[in-house]
Amino acid sequence: MRPTRAGLGLLTVAVGLVLAGRLLGILELYLLAAMAFAALILAAIYTATSRLDLSISRVTTPSRLRAGTPARVDLSLTNRSRRRTPVLSVHDHVQGGRGATVLLAPFGSKREARVAYRLPTHRRGRLRIGPLDLSLGDPLGLTRSQVRAAGTSELMVHPQLIELDPLVAVAGHDPTADQQPIRAIATAGDEFFALRPYVVGDELRRVNWRASARIDELVVRQEERPKTGRVTVVLDRRAEVYDDEGFERAVSAALSALHSGFRGGDALRFLTTAGPAISDIRTRSELDGVDEQLALIEPTRSASLIRSLEELSRVSRGGTLVVVTGKLADAVEPVVARARRAFGLVLVVACNTGRQSVETNGGHHRPDGSPDWAITYAGPTDLASEWRRAVNAAKG
Repeated sequence: MRPTRAGLGLLTVAVGLVLAGRLLGILELYLLAAMAFAALILAAIYTATSRLDLSISRVTTPSRLRAGTPARVDLSLTNRSRRRTPVLSVHDHVQGGRGATVLLAPFGSKREARVAYRLPTHRRGRLRIGPLDLSLGDPLGLTRSQVRAAGTSELMVHPQLIELDPLVAVAGHDPTADQQPIRAIATAGDEFFALRPYVVGDELRRVNWRASARIDELVVRQEERPKTGRVTVVLDRRAEVYDDEGFERAVSAALSALHSGFRGGDALRFLTTAGPAISDIRTRSELDGVDEQLALIEPTRSASLIRSLEELSRVSRGGTLVVVTGKLADAVEPVVARARRAFGLVLVVACNTGRQSVETNGGHHRPDGSPDWAITYAGPTDLASEWRRAVNAAKG
């Protein structure tokens, strides 16, 4: 418990009245000082004896946060005490900002109060909210007490997802795309990919009653469509080719390209220039796993785009290749030319600020001199329109 500014001011006035009364010998000044001290004492007793018994919950909307997308936190406070709450000041700390402060009017026993505030989702990555502090005081506002009512929560802000036209492997075919071993379970003459828990909205005819009875939980058959082509997305992580915002756009473009290929129905493959690991994506859960990975990925100086593309071209045949980098350079063009012989279609997304062009020895060009396979992503509306143009040019 501590005095507020008003309380400190009243205490100063009371001390001044005592001194003035002693110097001037005026009894009324002593009486006024006594009233001020009495108000401070009563306020301190009120605040010290106030007790809170609240249950607090946080709910974040939407459940999957994305950079640049509005989000909010809903706080629910339930009064489990028999007494009415005093006026409460709710302050929830938010990483990278001042947090959110909301005043709550008194509410009765077994009643619930709800407040909400917006979350800053300007950048992807981890976002810590909390701890949550409650402040209460006396009706005169002379004293205030603060209690820690809830701990911290760590949220993940995922990369911005841009809706792109579905990307189908329009040229070429990857003979190995549909040869990944598939775990098949046969029941009553039907084959399916796996079992998963039942969720509201699933058709009852897809419920596997035998398996559900065995584990005492409804499960449904998860079928998988055959994958006949492959889309490969490569994210360039070289720090030297990006400006401050370029890498954020690159991460967003890579994820958007993967979602576009997923909607097209082809098998997906994702890799970065800073590691040998290649992620094969065939299910929504695997795509969500790459989404989690991209939420925390950072640029590095130990990466080589040319070496990654050369190695990929040696082991790949057919399909579509999407390369996401910072800027087009003369050194990239011959590697892309070789990749075009290994893949059916190659698209390069350049994500730095400003329009860019590159001299090429072959292929079609646009009026600005850049090749058809070059997609410039320098602003919030560039990627979708440039993507549509490049895909349509490939189909044509």
